[in-house]
Amino acid sequence: MATLEIMNPVADIRQSKVSAAPRLGSLEGRTIGLFWNMKAGGDIALAAIAEELARRHPGVSFRHYVGAVGNLVRQATAEQLEKISAECDGVIGTTSD
Repeated sequence: MATLEIMNPVADIRQSKVSAAPRLGSLEGRTIGLFWNMKAGGDIALAAIAEELARRHPGVSFRHYVGAVGNLVRQATAEQLEKISAECDGVIGTTSD
């Protein structure tokens, strides 16, 4: 007689909690990274954010980054994250979801 074993195809839920980074006291003279993962519309959102921040905070500058690995959705490598961290005082990223 044959037996049938039923398996649950749902993976266990894995949770991780990350605290928000402390706010910068001022954006004047600061460099803000704008990270885009190549999802549609994310670049438009980042452009609008940069425009508004520049209007409100004279002296702020921006550096643009795109994830280095992946195809349709790009992720940053550990090396890229280190570079962004060294070059910027803060980072804004979009996923466009």
